[in-house]
Amino acid sequence: MGTEISSKSAESDAAAKVEVRLFGPPRFVVDGETQSLPDKAFVLLAILAASENKSASRSQIRSILWGDFDREKANANLRQLIARILKIGQKFDLVLLDIRGDVVSINEAACTIDYGAFMSLQRGGTDRQSAANRCEALLALWTGRLLDGFGFDEAAVDEWMEANREEIRDRFVDAARDALEAALDPGSFDAAWRLALKVLDVDRTEEAAYRAMMRICTARGDRGFALRIFSRCKRTLAAELGVPPSAQTMDLAAALRHRDAEALEQSVIQPIARDRETRPAQKSERQIPVVLILPPISVVSDDATRMMALGFVEDLTIGLSRFRRFAVVAAHSGASVAFGSGNLQEAMAVLDVDYAVATSLMPATHGHRFGVRLTNVSNSEVLWATETDFTFATLGGTFERVTGLILRSMVNAIDEAEVRTPIPATEFTAYRNLLEGRRLLHGSDLQSIRRARRMFKEALTLVPNYPAAVVGLARTMTYEWVVRGMIENDLLKESVDLASKAASLDPHDGRALRERGYANLYLRRHDESLQDFAQAMALNPHDADILEGYADSLAHSGDPRQGLNMFNKAIELNPIPPDEYSWALGSIYYQLGDYKAALQALRPVEDSPATARLLAACTAQLGDLELARHYSRVVRSVYPDFQAERIRAIVPNRNPEDTEHFIDGLKRAGLD
Repeated sequence: MGTEISSKSAESDAAAKVEVRLFGPPRFVVDGETQSLPDKAFVLLAILAASENKSASRSQIRSILWGDFDREKANANLRQLIARILKIGQKFDLVLLDIRGDVVSINEAACTIDYGAFMSLQRGGTDRQSAANRCEALLALWTGRLLDGFGFDEAAVDEWMEANREEIRDRFVDAARDALEAALDPGSFDAAWRLALKVLDVDRTEEAAYRAMMRICTARGDRGFALRIFSRCKRTLAAELGVPPSAQTMDLAAALRHRDAEALEQSVIQPIARDRETRPAQKSERQIPVVLILPPISVVSDDATRMMALGFVEDLTIGLSRFRRFAVVAAHSGASVAFGSGNLQEAMAVLDVDYAVATSLMPATHGHRFGVRLTNVSNSEVLWATETDFTFATLGGTFERVTGLILRSMVNAIDEAEVRTPIPATEFTAYRNLLEGRRLLHGSDLQSIRRARRMFKEALTLVPNYPAAVVGLARTMTYEWVVRGMIENDLLKESVDLASKAASLDPHDGRALRERGYANLYLRRHDESLQDFAQAMALNPHDADILEGYADSLAHSGDPRQGLNMFNKAIELNPIPPDEYSWALGSIYYQLGDYKAALQALRPVEDSPATARLLAACTAQLGDLELARHYSRVVRSVYPDFQAERIRAIVPNRNPEDTEHFIDGLKRAGLD
C-alpha cells in the first residue's frame, strides 16, 4: 500500500480533540462525549501508544492483532480496521492516524492517549517536578488496568495484552514508589495519601505505600494510626508473600513505637479498672454498650495458622473500634481477665461487658475454618454467628472481604438488639437516641429528617460533645438542603462546621469526614470532598456508608465508572441498603447514559417526591413521555415553581456536560 494519508494541521484538529482512555474500561471521547470504537481499534491504539515514536509497522500490528490468522486474512482485517478508524475520525473532521507506507502512527495533534502519556511521562522523567505534582500526574493517568475487560480468546492478542498489562502495572508501581518516597513535605501529603491508596489497590504488598501513609499519619500527630498501618503491612506480607517487612519499613516502625503491644492497646478503648466487688455501672449511666472480643479457641497446632486467626481477631477489634458506636475492650485485657478467672460470666461482669464475640479455629475439609459468634451477655442469647473456610492460597482474597462482612453484620446485630427492647421515651439513653435518629434518616422525606435532628439534639443534651450525634446532626443539615433543592448554602456550611467539630472530637472516626465530604461536594469543593472521603475510607475501610458516599462524590467529580466500582463495594457490605443508596446509584447510571439501569436502581424509592426529578429525566430519555409527565407532576406538586435550569445551582457536577445531560432529560419531561 503506497497510499499516504497525512495529518491535518494541529489548529484544525484542535477544534475537536479526541481523548482515548486505555486504562480501565476503554473509552473513546470526542469533545467530552463518549463515542463507539471497535474493540481491536483500542488495542491498535495501545500498540502505537506503547512505542517510543507512537508508531508501528503493519507487520508488527498484524502479528499482534491477528497472529493466529493466515497472512492474507490478517492483512484484510488490518485494512478494514484502519479504514473504520479513519471513517470514524472523518465524522468529526479529524484524521486519527498517519499512514505512511508500511508505517502506522498516531496523529498526536488530534488524539491524546492516557497510555501513551504515561509512557512519555516515564521516559521523560519526573524528577524535576514537585512531589505533589508527580503524585497528581500518576493519579490522573492511572485509572485502572490496561484495556480492562478486554479478551478475545485469540492467543496472540491476549498474550500481548497480558504482557503489557503486567509491564505497565510494574511501571506504575515503580513510578509511584519514587513519587511516594519523595513526598516528604506537608504540601504533598494529600496527593501522596491518595496515590498510596491507589497503589495498594494495584499491589497490596507494596511497602512504599504503607511507609508513605505511616509518615503522613505521624506528621499529622496520629502515631497510633501509623502503627496500625504498619501492623496491616506485616499481616499482608506474611499472608501473601510469607516474608516480613523490609528493614526500611521496620526501622520506620521502630522509630514510632517502644513496643508493639503498647501500640496495639492504643487503638481500642481500655476498660476502667475497678475492684471485683464494685457493681458494674448500669447502661443508662454509661450510655454506650461495651463489646469484648475473645481470643480464638483453637484446636489447630500449626503456629502460622494460629497467627493468622489472631490477625482476624485483631482486624475485628480495630474495625469495631473504628465504628465508635460502642466501647471495645482491648483483646489483651479481655484475655487476661478471662483466662485469670474460673468463671467467664464473672470476668464479663468485671469488664462491664454487654456483648461478647467468641472466635474459634478448627480444621476443615480443605484448609481451616474460622468461626465467629456474637452473644448478648445479659441473657446469653446468640445474636449472630458465621463460619468461613480458608486456605493460605485463598487467604489474600478472603481476609478483607470476610472481615468487612463480619464487621457489618455484627454492627447491625448489636444495633438491632439495642433498639429491640422497649424503653419508655423518658429513659432513652444517648445511644438509643442516636440509633433512632439514624433509623429516621433511612427515609428521604423532610419530616423524617427533622425528627432525626431532634433525636440527635436530645442525645447531645445527655452527652455533650457526643461525636456520633454531632455527625448525625451534620447529616440532617445536608439531607435537608438536598431534599428541599435549596440554593442558599447556609445549611451546607453549618454541616461542614459540625462535621469538622466531630472530626476534632474523635479523629479516628471516618464518619465525620464522610459528612464533611458530602457537604463539601454540594458546596462544589470537589477536591476537598474526594480528600475527605479518601481519608474516611482509610479510617473505616469496612463502612459501607462511607464507600457509598465516596462513590457519589467520584461520580459528581467526573468519574462515574470509578464511582460505580466503589458503589459495588458498598453493596457487598450492605446488600439491603437505605434509600440514599438507590438515589446515588440511579444518579450514577443516569450519568453513564444507562437509563434502564437507573430506573431499576430507583425502583425502591420511586414513590418518593425527592427522587421524582431523576425519575422524570430517566423516563423521558427512554422515550416514555407519559410516565415522564407523571413524575413531572409529582415534582411540581412539591416544588410548584421548579424549572430545569434551576438544577445548575443544585446538582454538584464538576463537568458542565453532566449537568446539561440532566437538564436535557428534565426538559424532555416537560420541566422546562
